[in-house]
Amino acid sequence: MKKLILITVLLLSVSALSFAQSTTANITANVNATLTVARLTDLAIGNVNQGATVTVASTVVAAAAFFVTGAASAATTVSITLPTDLTSGANTMPFTGQIPRWNTVAGAGTSTAFGALTGGSTSTNATGNLWVYVGGGVTAGVAQAVGSYSGTITVAVTQP
Repeated sequence: MKKLILITVLLLSVSALSFAQSTTANITANVNATLTVARLTDLAIGNVNQGATVTVASTVVAAAAFFVTGAASAATTVSITLPTDLTSGANTMPFTGQIPRWNTVAGAGTSTAFGALTGGSTSTNATGNLWVYVGGGVTAGVAQAVGSYSGTITVAVTQP
């Protein structure tokens, strides 16, 4: 009888082992390119006489230039915020932005216009680069206070 119980226990142990199962799961991770935007040059309007308007087109060297790096050939949204006025202490002077432009090679002269002053959507080139150019101008009143006026252009980029 002891042998029968021992054989039964052994058979049950072997049976339990034969019903063990296993499976696997895959691991996935996507590494995205770091998205950056850097200012290359400031918008250089230069000297403005009282009562005059000076405008710098987005297609010339004096335009503000920005360099974007990110994922290769990726949809990229560029958002641009322009000031309405430049300031010098308590004094203000109206600023009028030019439609910003983009290029997948360095060069404002051969760039393509965004659809709005606030930027738009485009794609980076095959190495993940994009250049953005922003122009604008000021109109000094006939009695505009003399001084050095400044403001800020903000360029933000996103990729899905």
